[in-house]
This record gives sequence, C-alpha cells and structure tokens, in this order.
Amino acid sequence: MIIKLKGINLFKLLAAALILLLLINIVILKFNFVGITQNLSQQNEIFFPKGWFIGLVWTILILFQTFVFKYTENENSTKLVLLLIFSCMAYPIYTLGFSVLSLIFLGNLITLALSSFAAGMLFNESAKLSTFIFFTSIWIIVVTYLLFRVHS
Repeated sequence: MIIKLKGINLFKLLAAALILLLLINIVILKFNFVGITQNLSQQNEIFFPKGWFIGLVWTILILFQTFVFKYTENENSTKLVLLLIFSCMAYPIYTLGFSVLSLIFLGNLITLALSSFAAGMLFNESAKLSTFIFFTSIWIIVVTYLLFRVHS
C-alpha cells in the first residue's frame, strides 16, 4: 500500500490530503466542535488562537508532511511520516472533539513524540525534509504552552 501511495504524483497526494482535511473540517463545523480551551480562553480573556487559524496551520503542516512522505526514501521514515499524517488528521476524533483535556494533552504528547522522532530519523536522509516535519513539533510546543496558560 505504501509503495502505491508513493507512486502517486505529488499534486494528487496533496489534493487527497486537502480533501480529507476538508471532510474532517466539515465534520468539525457540523458538530460545532469549539472545544473546552476556546470557551475557557474567551471567558477568561486569555489568548488562544481561533479555530480557523488552528485549522489553517494544521492544513499547512499536513501538506508539509505529505510532501515529506512523497520524497522520503527510507522505508521506516516513510512509515513514520504516514503514521504522523494519520495521527494529525485523527486528532479531532481521539480528543472527542477537543472536549477532553486529558486526551488533548495526551494527543499533543503523542504528536510531539511522533513528529520529533520522525524529524530526527529524517535528518540523516535530508535536513530539509526533517525541517518540514520539525515545524509540527514547534507548533505542538507552542499550542501546548498556550493550553497550559488557559487551563492553569
């Protein structure tokens, strides 16, 4: 399956990622997943990025991850990047619509570990590809810091 996915041209892979993200975002909007952090940050007037901005950042990060998936040559790195992509796309599901704080922190920890490990594995193959994955780690660190601010 991975060989078939890697055989697809980059434009089609990026389009498939965008379609999946669009479907996930439609579900988020349909079920009005605002999340406990958004509500609490508005009540206490503590900065936390708006949902549309978070969605935009994740879209960019997943497109970066898809690009890396396409051009990574090491089989283990390829599998790890694919796992990271699916983990990031499933985040709204396994955090139960951003509503369970412990699952949000656990999801952030898992995503940080996956993205940091993938970036480290990729570094020997390509520092540039590694950097594209490392952006996910940076985003998770920033958002987790802001989560702690809102919930403390």
